[in-house]
Amino acid sequence: MVVKRLWTCMLLMLLLCVVPLPTHAEEDPAEWTVLFYMCGSDLESKHAYATGNLQEIASCRSTASEEEAVERLVRENWGDDAIRAPLHVNVLIETGGSTAWHARNLGMDVSTDALQRWCYDCYREEPGLGGFTLEETLPLASMASPETLTDFIRWGTANYPANKYALVLWGHGGGSKTGLFVDDLYNGEVLYLNELGNALRDSGTHFEALVFDACMMANLETAAAVQDSANWMIASEELVAGKGTAVDGWLQELIDVPNCDGEMLGRWVCDMTQIKYANEDNESTRELMTWSVIDLSKIEELLDYFDSSYAGFREVYMKSPELVALFAKSAYKTEQYGNGNENMWDLAGVLYQNIHNTLLGSEKRVTAIKALMDAVPYNVRGSGRAAARGLSFCYAVDSDEDELDVYARNYSKPNYLSMLDAISPWTAPDWVYDHLTRLPEMSTLDAYRVKANKWVYDDGTPAFSLEPGYDLNVSDVSYTLYRKNPRNGRVVSLGTAPAYYDKKTRDENFYRAYELWLWPSIDGELCHVETLNFPVNGEYNLLYNIPIQMNSQIWNLRCAYMYKTDAYNMYGLWEGYDSDSELFNRNVRSLSQVAGQEYRFLYPVDSSTSRRSETAYEYSVPLTMYRSLQVEETVLPAGTYYIEYVVHDIFMRPMPLQRVEVYWDGQKLSVTGDDWKGQETLDAMNYYYKK
Repeated sequence: MVVKRLWTCMLLMLLLCVVPLPTHAEEDPAEWTVLFYMCGSDLESKHAYATGNLQEIASCRSTASEEEAVERLVRENWGDDAIRAPLHVNVLIETGGSTAWHARNLGMDVSTDALQRWCYDCYREEPGLGGFTLEETLPLASMASPETLTDFIRWGTANYPANKYALVLWGHGGGSKTGLFVDDLYNGEVLYLNELGNALRDSGTHFEALVFDACMMANLETAAAVQDSANWMIASEELVAGKGTAVDGWLQELIDVPNCDGEMLGRWVCDMTQIKYANEDNESTRELMTWSVIDLSKIEELLDYFDSSYAGFREVYMKSPELVALFAKSAYKTEQYGNGNENMWDLAGVLYQNIHNTLLGSEKRVTAIKALMDAVPYNVRGSGRAAARGLSFCYAVDSDEDELDVYARNYSKPNYLSMLDAISPWTAPDWVYDHLTRLPEMSTLDAYRVKANKWVYDDGTPAFSLEPGYDLNVSDVSYTLYRKNPRNGRVVSLGTAPAYYDKKTRDENFYRAYELWLWPSIDGELCHVETLNFPVNGEYNLLYNIPIQMNSQIWNLRCAYMYKTDAYNMYGLWEGYDSDSELFNRNVRSLSQVAGQEYRFLYPVDSSTSRRSETAYEYSVPLTMYRSLQVEETVLPAGTYYIEYVVHDIFMRPMPLQRVEVYWDGQKLSVTGDDWKGQETLDAMNYYYKK
């Protein structure tokens, strides 16, 4: 520490020799005011994650002794007039939205019956954790209300003026279809993106930086909502672990070097958060992490290029369905984030993958890539997210009508919304067609129909081919495997896997379950595997959830099948979704944290064989959790199984075929009965009616 302080003094002395030291009046504003808006939710009540970040704030202090030493040297060499007033940083926090807080050891008696505003003094003389002061207590209100956020910003900027402002939005995040925050005191209310934009504009404050300490907020739609209210945005495309950003790192740097700008602050957030999780024994937070620094002044240009691509979609939708299909299928090569339901895709991936069939045209595509590079000057990512380039967008092609109503409030570019209108039962708002004509519904166009011819393969596996001329609207095929419990007759799901596309057998191409008699297992017990992304052109890494029960709580083992090594990589444990808001739960665990505990695999009972309205499960035998788990392919036990093939259209909407019963005797597979034959017509619209 002594060496560090000596180097600090030497560096500051060198700067003083080069740069003139202006004087500042005592009444000058601080250099920064940092406002933490902390909606605690279950992240705090269950896991004390907000308190963890408050502890990190409490570790940040100004090195007053070093400043005094420098001031003394300056006086001796240049006199009193050369002394420059220090550049101060204010730190403010608003707490709410949680049924319990755990910050008493910080001297904070955080109430669940009121909103509270705190000031943290990083310039206190005595070391320790007693730097928080309660500044104001307000009547309880929803943290997901735009008025609550606006009022906090106005209060903070009026009472703690500064040259630059940063706002940290702390809590749950759900990407572009929803927004952020979950207020557990107000029935899980969520702040939508359009409300966030309004809250920032109404505050009258222009921020140097917005930091989203929430999942999946580094997206085009969020950037569009806040672009007029800030210079820089720092956020993640992917799940953010409950421990959040490395506050103790980047806030300390801000206190030490307050004359930085928002871009430098963003680089500190990215780098130090990456280091924070690199030093933890948790592959999920380390390998699947992404963080981005986004220049909001570049977003409008990027939005224009994005919407231009869907202007191109409108032009070819009727004239060239083949080109639309090629464009849509190529898009699925890009990296996807979340749990699959959020439809958050890396924007760069779509631009790069569509090199031969882009709807922008080659010149515009190159310009769009350049605009994206300008908009994201810096980002970091783990090896499991190597394709992340800093900004995602919501490929909302399988969203239902309620979701699209919300999305249309969050995103206001008409060409994209008119495309969503054409391919789904949803009807876009009238303003979308102020300068556009409506496209015909995809379900009415013969070129997008799909017909499947069913037959039994030589080894007894049910298979199918696509009728020539009715196979354009197909992007991928998967299958779900069910097993009949011989003891009670109930049917349970073993999960979903990609189907095998056979190009060499017979006279036509066909799809079949690949090595149906093999299934993923751990310690000899079959797993239920939930596929979170889909393969493209036979080359893929598959991300899986494997549900388990441990300590009466449901968790997900998170793992990936790596195509090139033909092996599984286990990332750790993830708690799943918030039950009320259905936003990502940020609680993750490494296997080493729960090693030695007992757990069981869960198998969802098929709803057609269960009278319960909620999901029912069957359980495996008890198993012991180890620091590492190996997923292996195991031969299925003999018995009755069911296969349900699912054809995904060019927008990845599922079109299931009729379920077929098969019997596996341990060596050979056979179709039970004679109902797997003939032709079946598939319609993506049925997907919406079943949601």
